[in-house]
Amino acid sequence: MATWQATNVLSGTTEGPKLNAIGTTSEIWSMALTTALANADIISGPVIPAGTYLESITVDVDELDSNGSPLITFKAGYAGATAAFIATGNTTAQAGGIQGANVAGTIGFTSTTNTTVLVTITAAAATAKAGTMRIKASYTASP
Repeated sequence: MATWQATNVLSGTTEGPKLNAIGTTSEIWSMALTTALANADIISGPVIPAGTYLESITVDVDELDSNGSPLITFKAGYAGATAAFIATGNTTAQAGGIQGANVAGTIGFTSTTNTTVLVTITAAAATAKAGTMRIKASYTASP
């Protein structure tokens, strides 16, 4: 298992959480993934600041499996609840596309600590293909 670190699409670096006390903050992080991406690998994405309320999580991913019978799947959540936002077995990376949160309780999620969004590969590609994964987290301090 490997951990891949996504970076903020504007700065190109990992950043601490941002906070806009009166509106919504959206962070978009991306990671160029190679054909070495494997089952149980984790892509670390944006950080949801402590005390804020989650509005949405979205994963936009290129086609990562070029096989006629693609296998790659993923889930998204955080440490201790790795499928809290996008359910296990999501197939969006097979042909590429966009997947929003699909687990009840995502909207309004809050934590007393900064929370890193994690995307975990739950099945490896049949024929791995390099591509980019973009992860967006939108949150507010004033729900």
